[in-house]
Amino acid sequence: MNLRGAKPVVDNFFKDYISKIDCSADLYNENLPQIFTDNFYNWISSSELNTLLGLDCFPSKRLVCGTAQAFDHFYLKHKDRRFRFYKGEFMYHSACLKHGFEWEYIEDARLHNNDAVIISVPFSDAGTQLPMDNLLYNCYGMDIPVLLDFAYYPCTKNINLDLEKFSAVETITFSISKAFYGAEFLRVGMRLQREDKDDGIDVFNSVEMINRVPLSIANNLVQNFSIDHNWLKYGKIYSEVCSEHNLEETDCIMFGQGGEEYAENNRGGKYNRVTVSDLIGQKINITKEIK
Repeated sequence: MNLRGAKPVVDNFFKDYISKIDCSADLYNENLPQIFTDNFYNWISSSELNTLLGLDCFPSKRLVCGTAQAFDHFYLKHKDRRFRFYKGEFMYHSACLKHGFEWEYIEDARLHNNDAVIISVPFSDAGTQLPMDNLLYNCYGMDIPVLLDFAYYPCTKNINLDLEKFSAVETITFSISKAFYGAEFLRVGMRLQREDKDDGIDVFNSVEMINRVPLSIANNLVQNFSIDHNWLKYGKIYSEVCSEHNLEETDCIMFGQGGEEYAENNRGGKYNRVTVSDLIGQKINITKEIK
């Protein structure tokens, strides 16, 4: 069983549900990108388990191929800066930036006005929101651009952030990949920015280079399931799994935090992050089979 990586809760209900969605008509639906953009934005805004304010400060809403496409264009825009992120952050950043870019962990050096900062919310390694106020205020004072990665937002609770207070944050990005079993293969997400900069993503959207079949599936899901459904449906089982495996609970349904017995799960930071998606799924799917 895989206790590493990041994957949605393995619930076979969604495997069955998604397999029955007929996307054929939407292949020719030229209105689908805008329909989904509106539905996904409203879905993000509807959480009752998180408080995320100030989304209206980011009027430029563009569809992306998962959060990764938003990262790539942030790298390109700030290619002459030094990129900064915490130890244990999504390995995609270091994998991409080692090819000709400058980067350094936030813990290893002070911020410089030529930096660009990337932070996942909740933090990828901890499964909880990091204290960020001082860092974001410092970024504002030093004119450092910030990207906040909300890829885990649909499977998280207790996010408390007012984006209006932090004008250093120029880009935020969301994904449906972690919300539903199988959705990780749709590669559907959204980038929100304070301004339309007419970059590759803007062109990608303006000339309709959007894969409508995954968009159709994603649109069905956000219309029929709450953004809080992970905690509402799996919260009790998550607690059981963490208790049974000697894990500390986090705010992200996919992760528990382990002690020394999980040292092999350490990703270079101070956390031993354990992915419990398969363990939760095992309980859910066995229960359904018994019924």
